[in-house]
Amino acid sequence: MGDAPSDQPSDAVQSGSGAPGWPSAGGQGSPFDAVTQHVPVKVLAEADENNDVAPKRVDRRILVAGLISAVLAGTGVVVLATSGADGGSVRAELAVTSVSTSLPSAIRDLPPRTTVPPRTSTTIEPETVVAATTTTAPTPSTTMAPPVTAPPLDDEPSVVARPAPIEQPPPPPETPKAPWADSVYTTAGGHLSTDVGCAWDTSAAGLDAFFAARVGPVLGWDYQHVYPLGGDRYLWLFQDTFIDHSNTASTLGKASFAHNTALVQDGNCFRLLHRGTTSKPAPFELGTGTQTLKTWFWPMGGELIDGRLHVFWARMRKDSVDPKPPDGLGWHPDATFVATYDPNTMARLDFRMATQPGAAPIYGYAVQSDAEFTYLFANTFEQNMTREGGWFNGPHSGTKMWLGRVPRGQVFAQPEYWTSKGWNRDRRVAEPILQRHWAEFPFQPRLIDGQWVAATAVNGYWGDSFELDVADNPWGPWTTVESRPLQPRGGDPKMNTYHAHLMPWRDAQGNLVVSVSNNARDMLRDAWPNPARYRPMMSTSPWRTPPPPPTTTTTTTSTTTTTSPPTTTTTTTTLPPTTTTTSSTTTTTTSTPTTSTSTPTSTPTSTSTPTSTSTTTTTTIEAPPPTKSSTTSSTTTTTTTSEPAPPG
Repeated sequence: MGDAPSDQPSDAVQSGSGAPGWPSAGGQGSPFDAVTQHVPVKVLAEADENNDVAPKRVDRRILVAGLISAVLAGTGVVVLATSGADGGSVRAELAVTSVSTSLPSAIRDLPPRTTVPPRTSTTIEPETVVAATTTTAPTPSTTMAPPVTAPPLDDEPSVVARPAPIEQPPPPPETPKAPWADSVYTTAGGHLSTDVGCAWDTSAAGLDAFFAARVGPVLGWDYQHVYPLGGDRYLWLFQDTFIDHSNTASTLGKASFAHNTALVQDGNCFRLLHRGTTSKPAPFELGTGTQTLKTWFWPMGGELIDGRLHVFWARMRKDSVDPKPPDGLGWHPDATFVATYDPNTMARLDFRMATQPGAAPIYGYAVQSDAEFTYLFANTFEQNMTREGGWFNGPHSGTKMWLGRVPRGQVFAQPEYWTSKGWNRDRRVAEPILQRHWAEFPFQPRLIDGQWVAATAVNGYWGDSFELDVADNPWGPWTTVESRPLQPRGGDPKMNTYHAHLMPWRDAQGNLVVSVSNNARDMLRDAWPNPARYRPMMSTSPWRTPPPPPTTTTTTTSTTTTTSPPTTTTTTTTLPPTTTTTSSTTTTTTSTPTTSTSTPTSTPTSTSTPTSTSTTTTTTIEAPPPTKSSTTSSTTTTTTTSEPAPPG
């Protein structure tokens, strides 16, 4: 873990170059040819049954997948997890033929912005919030043990292979011009910009109404990430986006497709950014080369630091075999890159491999900074369960969250990695800060108003519940303060929910604004004809603070030392004259050993009473020289009692 993939590009885009260096197409020995974004392709034949590692208990789902394959063969669409054998490869170039540094004259007087329908057009159903569950521990992080067996699944598969459309047909000649058509222009950064209107405000209700409807040319998208740009400006990045500039498509199958797109938010208004043209859109970020359904880039964490926006991108690879339900989706990340953008124009300034370029895990899955460090949260983002033995062979790698850190803003520095014993520069000894659930733990943390808070859609595609965690430090302890069901928009049973992501602001009441991706469980069958099922939704969660640390009571027994001064008693007795001298010395010592008693409890308590007593008695009888006529006897008694200080 941590080694760079063997198929990584040998050259990356250097700062200010404005164009990527293209690697060789694909991995070696792949049975799939690259599929262009706008060339019709055939549906791939079903995978060899010998490659199916799903357990027997999912046979019913396999039948469902077989029926879907039959539908695919008759509709002329391609499953996103596959690619056709007859499609050519097209590499979208960063260089754009018509790049204007100023707005065209026709754009100077733009028509009024497109606005969402009145509030009455969308009803935001109140959500039932389950009583918060709090877990407190004195350890550096709270780790909720994952289950030992797979959670039960609905009869409807959690996710079926996702399709992508064929080339968008040209609109009929009599098609009226789209409402946003006059706002389209090419930016200095080479992106096609389209004004897509305004939400009535940036509350959960306002944003939910905006994203529930068609957003200008966009029919649907998912995996929203939001990055502050300063002031009231934000960058939104999305994954797989269905685009129709002609305003004639009413289904996803009639739209064009891009693996990622962007929105720039200014106040409560938005403009769409992507490359290519209105008839042939291309992704906002092409990376080192995008080949639809073969190699592409998806956004991860990012942050604006010192006037530059850094965004981590996962390079995705199509797998040779598509999993059957419930084993997930047929792709995986294989490398991590970092792009740097001008936050004012969104022009790309740099694109290179991350310092930790591997993807197991992706350091940069989420990114947040405090005053001293930039923290790189890490997750494998593995959604193809067959690569880990199938759904039932869990808990899977995506249930673990790791943490690295670099000096603030130095995203290309070598990270330190969190361990239970402290920070360490050796990635091999890194330990997860958390592990939860069975399939995925898509933990999305933020630092808002000085407090760490994180949203999680439990088990991603396979789950239907939401968790909110809070902490004082990015490594924890993380405490779950809200846990509730996560229903799709309208409670539609044909839909699932995934990727809970917090907005980087709180609403007027101080609540958190939570975005969640929606899709149909069977995208081709249920979202293809109804694009509204493939649009994110918004809700709120109350602001919570971390619980106080556990109360610790310490009892200390003080040590007192008492020293008695020596006592000397002298007795003189005159004896009759004698010529005999007797000398006798008797010494008696009594010592009481030190005793230490320590009773550990959950509340540290220490009791120690060391005692040392020494008693010495000396008796001396001494006769004078023979020439003397008297004898003198002297007795001296000394007693000392002392208690030494406790051991250091």
